[in-house]
Amino acid sequence: MTQPQCPDIHTVSIVGLGALGILFGGQLAAGLPAGAVRAVADPARAERYRTEGVWMDGQRVPFVYLTPQDTPSPADLVLVCVKFHALDAALPLIESQLGQHTLIVSALNGIASEEVLGRHFGPERIVYAVAQEMDARKEANRLVYRDRGQLVIGPMTDDAGEAARVQAVDRFFSRARLPHSVDPEMPRRLWGKWMLNVGINQTAALYRGTFGTVQAQGEARETFLAAMREVLALAPHAGVGLTEDDFAYWVRVMDSLDPAAKPSLAQDLEAGRPTELELFAGTVIQLGREYGVPTPVNERLYAGIRALERTGMTH
Repeated sequence: MTQPQCPDIHTVSIVGLGALGILFGGQLAAGLPAGAVRAVADPARAERYRTEGVWMDGQRVPFVYLTPQDTPSPADLVLVCVKFHALDAALPLIESQLGQHTLIVSALNGIASEEVLGRHFGPERIVYAVAQEMDARKEANRLVYRDRGQLVIGPMTDDAGEAARVQAVDRFFSRARLPHSVDPEMPRRLWGKWMLNVGINQTAALYRGTFGTVQAQGEARETFLAAMREVLALAPHAGVGLTEDDFAYWVRVMDSLDPAAKPSLAQDLEAGRPTELELFAGTVIQLGREYGVPTPVNERLYAGIRALERTGMTH
């Protein structure tokens, strides 16, 4: 029986030019022919990007800026880099880039974005991914980072069509020299990264700190580890085989990051932007109720961060 094969990928559209969109889009643009990497936005934002540009490593990133109305042809791949709470608003931008064979990769936090995208655009387009090991932040229109991280892609099932999609994206990322890897056990990877985010994003936000706050011994680190352990306790109920080795791996990932940098939820809280709290503690608490698993640490994190959001007391 012939294995299905996806067409080669040549063009990619980035939806969401925050830190991750610039980080991964900029690396793709550096490794691909001119015009291969498009950034999609509403007309006002696209015009601002054309005028001011976005910058990485001191260089203006050579994106082609498109709106849904002036997209000349579908992209072969759409890389979604918005925050989860902005995903619904981004759906028309994504849809404007789709052709018959366009694939979609989501670099969003959490364990739910691919399900949302698959429901809207078809699961046969989706390649599951996790963005990890980066500490990028966006300051105005410039990207600041120490660690570039990588995208990890992989199949969630043993379906031959999904394997072909993963292989097509792997070939494309390799050609573009984008740091990435393929994980054959993607459910564990997805839950492992979510486990890390539940711990680091929320703890750094509540303690108004940085990665270094959690890397040092003390109350903040204990909170970080305990929040992750609540996800570890949920995983078997969801049919995901997270292990102590996975737990130790993700703690090592966090301990390797720039101590002066901050995770995204802490950055959003300080800037007064909407946070992804529901994606982290909100989901943990919901699943805890569903599975009958206690989640007191995430309940404390949820209440504490909500209080900070209400009062604006981020310093």
